Amino acid sequence: MGYAFFRNLHRRPVQLALSVLASLTVGALLAATIYWTRFDPRWSVFLAGVLFAAVLATASSASKAEWIVVRRTRQIDRLRAKLADATARSAGATEAFKAMEARARALGDALTQPVLLCDREEICRFHNAAAAHEAHATGQDLVGKPLREIFGDAAYERMQPHLHASFAGAPVRYPLAWQGNPYLVRQLAHAATGIWLVLERAGAEAASHPHAPAARASEEKGDAIYLRAIARELTGWDDPRAKLTKALAEDRFLFYEQKIMPLDLGGPDPLCYEILLRLQEEEDHLLPPGGFLPEAEHFGLMGEIDRWVIRNLVTWCLARHRREPSWQLPLYCVNLSAAAVREASFGSYVQKQIQRGFPGRALCFEIGEAEVIALPEESRRLVAMLKPFGCRFTVDAFGSVKGSFAPLRGLPVDFLKIDGVIVQNMRRDPAQLARVRAIAAACRRTGLRTIAEFVEDDETFAHLRRAGVDYVQGFGVARPAPIGGQKEDMLAFQPAV
Repeated sequence: MGYAFFRNLHRRPVQLALSVLASLTVGALLAATIYWTRFDPRWSVFLAGVLFAAVLATASSASKAEWIVVRRTRQIDRLRAKLADATARSAGATEAFKAMEARARALGDALTQPVLLCDREEICRFHNAAAAHEAHATGQDLVGKPLREIFGDAAYERMQPHLHASFAGAPVRYPLAWQGNPYLVRQLAHAATGIWLVLERAGAEAASHPHAPAARASEEKGDAIYLRAIARELTGWDDPRAKLTKALAEDRFLFYEQKIMPLDLGGPDPLCYEILLRLQEEEDHLLPPGGFLPEAEHFGLMGEIDRWVIRNLVTWCLARHRREPSWQLPLYCVNLSAAAVREASFGSYVQKQIQRGFPGRALCFEIGEAEVIALPEESRRLVAMLKPFGCRFTVDAFGSVKGSFAPLRGLPVDFLKIDGVIVQNMRRDPAQLARVRAIAAACRRTGLRTIAEFVEDDETFAHLRRAGVDYVQGFGVARPAPIGGQKEDMLAFQPAV
């Protein structure tokens, strides 16, 4: 208030002079009127009242004008404060990105394999020293160039179908010739702004030989180590286990949801969402979504995280239903880790959460095809425990391992989610399109409903509809968003103890 007073002090003399001039003018006119009415007392009293009212009105007008000026000044001050805060946050985010880039560069330059980060426009935004050396270029020659120019037309045409799957978050692995050398290309980490491409030198024999268990074991181990290293460098965590344990204790995880749309809107489940998990720190520091998952799996925390998801999802739904009794509870699909499937007590834990008053039919658990194959007895045990409570089950990423229905025999699941790589490639590869049609036809005969993921355009949508797929999911349908549509809604519940 005092600041506004002094800022507007220079305006006061002008306003005061105008007010005084107006009062003197009115007074002079009234004095003249009194003189010409020969000082009649009745006229004098009347005109004196008029004079008093005019002076009061003038003062009131000046006061109101001053109040408006002060209010406007306060509004401007608030806007300037907000702008300064936004500028500071932007500067902080820029500094955090620079620090993250520096850490990523330091890590990348320590690797012997070429590493590139490309954005969604397929432009190279970062590469390590090995990539620059392989391209016989200086440190910045590859940055800013499109992948087609970097790898050449022939190599780009081979990798282009895999790029769509990479940007959708699917892990990929494919051979590629670059600079006259054979490589195996992998996407080992999916960032919010793009994908990391790692090129491992592969001789013709290594690239084509299907039976190399020692090499594959070493390869998988190397992938896991590199993925954890990338996650650790991007987050900047010195002690990931302590960070994640603290996040679990303090409920620092956030729920996101992505819509799964039925192609037949008259079906039994018109509202379906897949539950996705983010860490609050990812939101605060603009870190890649899900970057904590490799670390959580490495330290054996995925089972605890799955329990957190079930407990707090049930809590959130019950709290919202109390606030909005007319709210229609959708079908929520929750991914389960191998640790949760393997753990014998996990099914009992879910039962206890359902017994809090939550309808089990609103929960659908997604078990990956790899887990169904690797843990057949454990998968059947979990399904048998939760099916009587109304829970439903999906085999996730079907086709990513075998694509055979044999492992599903005796496993009463409700949905089958077709692997996103197959869906992405079916527009360009008639064999993949035929595969989708065969899966959909087989599911119709067995009573399973099919879900196609990574749907990003109208053409893919049309192919899936003609193929007889029941549900579609992907950025072309809906992007992930905070549960309930608002981050405030996502956080506005008391986490379960």
